[in-house]
Amino acid sequence: MKRRVLIYSLICLYSLLWGGGVSAHFFWQRTPPGAQWTAPAFLACAAALVLLGTSSGRLWLAAAGGGGFLAEVGGVQVALLFGPYSYSGVLQPQLAGVPVVMACAWVILLAYVKNRLALLEMNQWVAVVAGAVWMTAIDLLIDPVATLGLGYWVWHAPGPYYGVPFSNFTGWLVVSAVLLAAGWNVRVEGPGPRWVGLSVIVFFGLLAAAHRLWWPAAVACALCGWDAWLARSRREGPPECPAETGTAEKSET
Repeated sequence: MKRRVLIYSLICLYSLLWGGGVSAHFFWQRTPPGAQWTAPAFLACAAALVLLGTSSGRLWLAAAGGGGFLAEVGGVQVALLFGPYSYSGVLQPQLAGVPVVMACAWVILLAYVKNRLALLEMNQWVAVVAGAVWMTAIDLLIDPVATLGLGYWVWHAPGPYYGVPFSNFTGWLVVSAVLLAAGWNVRVEGPGPRWVGLSVIVFFGLLAAAHRLWWPAAVACALCGWDAWLARSRREGPPECPAETGTAEKSET
């Protein structure tokens, strides 16, 4: 019962943050003054729902989130992985120049991709490559919105894709592949990863439209269409509420 209350509370908070963020950027093109706390709260809440809404793979997800955070630290400090960039003060608190909540972002996206890859029934190492490409495709959506729309970080050597250098996507591909390879035999099951991951993709897609970033918005549409096709072709039902995971497991026992 306590677990269900916690999950439903997090869902309510997440829904408020999701709706408030989309509304703010459609009406004012920015986060209102004094509401900067909502961005890290949004990511932390989403990651919590992912971990509570999955029935397996939590330990790997936590470790992978930490690995993604360390990759970000390396990227900021030595500009080795993604290209020269630095974070603004929007996302707080920060450690070694990187917002701590970036670990949550890696957890959310890795959980989503890992969960959906299971439907494709690929060879495990082919799935690692496919997952890394999938993660990079998601970054084609997120990075322009996070820099131009939300001001989370700044590129010091701007590239051709809305100011994002191609080195960033190479870095995403490599880091994602390493993290996925580290958990090649881990299954991330349950409704939470898909439910939350897809909502994050829709969130950034709507923000892209609000800021007239049409290519990222198109990427969001393609990602959502791919998810829908994948679920339908594998005869998977619509995303369930994460709170139902514990209830279903309890009834089965």
